[in-house]
Amino acid sequence: MPSSIAPGTLLQNRYCLIGAAGQSLFGQTYLARDQKRLNELCVVKEFTPAQQDPAAVEALQQRFHQDVSGLYEVQHPQLPRLRMMFAQEGRLYWIRDYIEGKSYGVLLDERKAQGQTFSEAEVIQLLLKVLPVLSYLHNRGVVHRNLSLDTLILRQQDQLPILINFGLVQELVAQLQLHPIDATSVLGQWGFAPPEQFQGKAEPSSDLYALAVTAIVLLTGKGPESLYNSQTQQIDWEPLVTVHPTFMRLLRQMLQPQPKKRPASAAQVVQILEPLLATAAALPEPVAAPMPEAVTQPTGQPSVPIPSPRKRARPKRRGDSDPRASAAMVVGLLMLIAVAAWKFLPRKPPAAQPTASPTTTAASPIASPKPSPSAIASPTATSSGDAQSQEALRDRRRQLNIDFQFFTNLVDEVFYAKNPQLRSRKLDDPEQAKLRTEWNTIASNMMDKLATLKPETRSKLGRYRRTNYEQWLVALGEAGAKNSPRLDALADRRFFQLFPDQKGKALNPRVFGQVWYAIADEQLTTAKAQPRQAPSN
Repeated sequence: MPSSIAPGTLLQNRYCLIGAAGQSLFGQTYLARDQKRLNELCVVKEFTPAQQDPAAVEALQQRFHQDVSGLYEVQHPQLPRLRMMFAQEGRLYWIRDYIEGKSYGVLLDERKAQGQTFSEAEVIQLLLKVLPVLSYLHNRGVVHRNLSLDTLILRQQDQLPILINFGLVQELVAQLQLHPIDATSVLGQWGFAPPEQFQGKAEPSSDLYALAVTAIVLLTGKGPESLYNSQTQQIDWEPLVTVHPTFMRLLRQMLQPQPKKRPASAAQVVQILEPLLATAAALPEPVAAPMPEAVTQPTGQPSVPIPSPRKRARPKRRGDSDPRASAAMVVGLLMLIAVAAWKFLPRKPPAAQPTASPTTTAASPIASPKPSPSAIASPTATSSGDAQSQEALRDRRRQLNIDFQFFTNLVDEVFYAKNPQLRSRKLDDPEQAKLRTEWNTIASNMMDKLATLKPETRSKLGRYRRTNYEQWLVALGEAGAKNSPRLDALADRRFFQLFPDQKGKALNPRVFGQVWYAIADEQLTTAKAQPRQAPSN
């Protein structure tokens, strides 16, 4: 086994190693700083090919690049960017973005140390944040192949789950012998990988199987090896937890040994999960375990402490503390809430992303505000009238193809701006009807305004980033500028016509900033037709 590289070593005259982060079957992992990107942190994976001949190493490198070319084109905010591979002194180095946070394996261990696991609400929320990433990959013909607790990182910056360590990369490392490893070791992590992966096959439903196992481990606190029944060759978990029957049936379907019997797509799973949010939110949430000192993740990436999630206040529901409620009433209430609950996700306010802001000048006032200290669930619908209103809003949102999470965040932004006192307290029953009506009114009003956007830009809401704006600057011949006087003026004019109350405010890039980007996207053609302004002296 080759010796570790000393801290301070400079690779490719660019990557300065900070220190070793971990050792695995697939080679040594280091943390480094990219000196050509403002000393940005990155992860360096070191491989030692069996063949040391320079020509052979170069051939292996070219073959690797050819086979993973599709991964270089993958660009999603919840996937680390794969940068490059290079050879130096007989070793190969693979560079990817560094994700600051903890793996869900580490987070579960911390919960278990406090006698807790993840609640149903938390697991459903996690799935709804991971499934769009899988859908993005699957639509591009990419299967992750390696989804587990250790390849899901809760990013500290915005509390989003990040998928790391593609199985394809590990398979190529073994096949090309970029590092001495048994090829049978990369067929998938036992217990998480579905049966077909051990036969050398992988398809989109393989990731759904692994995601279901991940959910079950978080719910039960038990690993797949403890849940596996050797007689049935399946995972026995249902007697260990109490979850909504629909959620249980969904997980059961995702765990089908035959791929064709699983859900058809990640998007289909999302459609089933969305209505379950309010039901899951009604269950008591475990107390979050205090975060320990920095540790090393099993994935080989250093971890840093992250704030403990705060327990969210939510409107108190009739019957929450009445154990004598009849089963029929409970079932009826759950069915009614399931119809109405497309929007009721208890969560933290969206963390601001500085890179999502096109500019901080007056021309485009999108800035990154500090996240709110706490949040409560949106008012919960219980009456039949509320259910009909929620159902109508849900149907219209789907018809307009507006992202569920984005829309809920947008309405909550306005609702809590008007009712800041509700962020940190529970609501009494008499207050709920009025607040539900107010939330629904805001949602309907927002829907009317978003309906004025073009379908293609509406569908991108929630996915715009600063990099999009930078691409528009290039198209306008203004590459390298901080903003565009032409584009910003056009976008500002229309944005403030729709949202005059936002004038003078720093726009949250996750909500109103997304609408500004969508409008700028639509105004790009008009901006191109305008003469470019000469820089002032």
